[in-house]
Amino acid sequence: MESAVKKVVQVPASPPEGDDTLLDTKEAANLIKYEVTSIYGLVKRKKIPFCKIEGKLLFSKKKLLDWIAGSNHPVAQ
Repeated sequence: MESAVKKVVQVPASPPEGDDTLLDTKEAANLIKYEVTSIYGLVKRKKIPFCKIEGKLLFSKKKLLDWIAGSNHPVAQ
């Protein structure tokens, strides 16, 4: 299952150093192929890496890719 997710998302084995940008919720959802509402649910349950700056949710691209590459994400059944 994990390899199928990686193939769809086309996650590199390890992101290049310095390739870390902050994404808003919509950009994060597009990157990992989740619905925006699912992202909010994951944030609420603290299941996805995020930070909140002045009330705005932001996501590290590198941390999201690492999160997807690991097995720390919900598996659709």
